[in-house]
Amino acid sequence: MSSRQDFNIRSLEGAYIPGLISLQRQVSAALPDPEVFMLHDEAYFSGILDLPSAAIGAFCRNRLIAYCFIIIPGSSQANLGRDINLPLRELSSVAHIQAAAVHPDYRGHGLQKMMLEEQLKNIEEQGYRHACCTVSPKNPVSLKNVLSCGLLIEALRPKLNGWCRYIMHKDLRRPAYLPEISHEEKCIAVGISDLKAQAELLKAGFAGFEIAACNGGYNILFAHLRN
Repeated sequence: MSSRQDFNIRSLEGAYIPGLISLQRQVSAALPDPEVFMLHDEAYFSGILDLPSAAIGAFCRNRLIAYCFIIIPGSSQANLGRDINLPLRELSSVAHIQAAAVHPDYRGHGLQKMMLEEQLKNIEEQGYRHACCTVSPKNPVSLKNVLSCGLLIEALRPKLNGWCRYIMHKDLRRPAYLPEISHEEKCIAVGISDLKAQAELLKAGFAGFEIAACNGGYNILFAHLRN
């Protein structure tokens, strides 16, 4: 049994590409639905590892067991800021967190959240204001980790392969106000599989801020959030 003290996080370079390809296959094979996790080729990993401070990995006794990337989309159409209607002038301040993946044997140690927090810190230190990522509605564990880092569900869109994804966002300079669950706040709970109702709430200006277990499934809590 590994303890948290056995893990360390460090930057990755090109020599780790074979390990990343092997690890992503193991991650994908352990998931109940292939739609949850997008597989990438060697060129994708090579392009990321060529960039400074873009890739980090978690290691246990020098074995690569998890990874997480930063991608800077610039003004490209792939910029997730477009999906959440950020002003055009702010698209250059968007950074994407991508592919936070953990080996199935090492789940339950908080590694995904640990890497997300590290990359949020890196994004802020590099001078970017907006952190965005995508999460599958079929992946409640990852969704919980991303929400716990302060990113909110602000849109629901089909992305690569037409797979539906939550568009998650955190303004690192002006974090949104997260309401307490009380009678004073208008919070609406929607089943995680009810994508139509969620899309309607998002279109009406609500944002998803929490995931909660309910009757053997999960609800997403939505509210009008204040800055």
